[in-house]
Amino acid sequence: MNWTVLIAPAGFFAISFAAGLLACALVKRLGVTDAPDGGRKTQAQPVPRLGGVAILLGALIGMALSFVILMLGYGADPIATFTNLIHEGVKTNPGLGIAIAFVAVSFAIGLWDDIATAGTKLKLAILTIAAFLAAAFGLTASAFQTPFGDVSIPVLLIAGSAAWLIVMINAVNFMDGSNGLAIGSLAIMLAALAAISATSGTWTAAIWWIPLFGAIGAFLVHNLRGQLYAGDAGALGLGALFAGLGLASGLNVWTIATIALPFLLDVLLTLIWRAKHGRNWLDAHLDHAYQRLIASGWSHLETAVLYWGLTATCGGMAYIAALAGGAAPFAVFLGLGIALTVLWIRHRRTAQLSDLSG
Repeated sequence: MNWTVLIAPAGFFAISFAAGLLACALVKRLGVTDAPDGGRKTQAQPVPRLGGVAILLGALIGMALSFVILMLGYGADPIATFTNLIHEGVKTNPGLGIAIAFVAVSFAIGLWDDIATAGTKLKLAILTIAAFLAAAFGLTASAFQTPFGDVSIPVLLIAGSAAWLIVMINAVNFMDGSNGLAIGSLAIMLAALAAISATSGTWTAAIWWIPLFGAIGAFLVHNLRGQLYAGDAGALGLGALFAGLGLASGLNVWTIATIALPFLLDVLLTLIWRAKHGRNWLDAHLDHAYQRLIASGWSHLETAVLYWGLTATCGGMAYIAALAGGAAPFAVFLGLGIALTVLWIRHRRTAQLSDLSG
């Protein structure tokens, strides 16, 4: 057995994990905090909120060191190899470069909000424009697969892909209200995306994935203890990363949507519920299923583990459906969607009965 296959990834993970821990320690000292507001922000005291910056720094440092070590191990020129890798990557998959640009814009907008508190409507408007521009320049699904045939009309692909980008990044931001839940689930979603993409042969870049997971792991060490938040930079940036890479991967749209089902359904069903009860979508609230679980006595860790499990289940089923091909991705998406919707409705009714009895 070639132990390098196991040792090298473990080493790359450890490098970025260590770099992430140092980055987390740094951003916690910068004084940018998220203060309790008596509403959605229920923590007892202000908490540092630049965890997204720590993840970025840890991932970039880990990627750079891992890449250099790998190239030196093979006796290659790191600079020349990196330049060629970027050139070939963009050449073979133009959407990948656009996806990275969209991630950068989303991260920057989130960082702006973390530091200077951007207006909700203005932030949403800028993200919407960025999503449509990304889709117009080529970051689109290859087709929308339906039981009646594929839809590949350019205008519909652009509109649908832009809508996916907007919905996904905002879904992650909405779900980032419980320690470990959003970012831990995103790590699982990205891992599922990487596994399915590698297996299907659409594209793979294993060296870039492992340092990212190491940096996220370092962040979770702090986040699970309520000592550091991802902030909008982390939520919007990582949400854009999953959404953008999902489109760039060329995978079946139902495969990508299945991976994100626990997030998508909790957000969409909550918005429908709020609209039904005449509540403003943009107002801060505690109506998501995970928030109701915490209000009923679940710990942050218990709630996070539940969503990690649901996300892992959806990711695993998406993987199986992608291998099967044909109508399997749509069938799995539909079946899991119905099952999770039933669970959400039952939970909502239980929560309402509990509120009435209380």
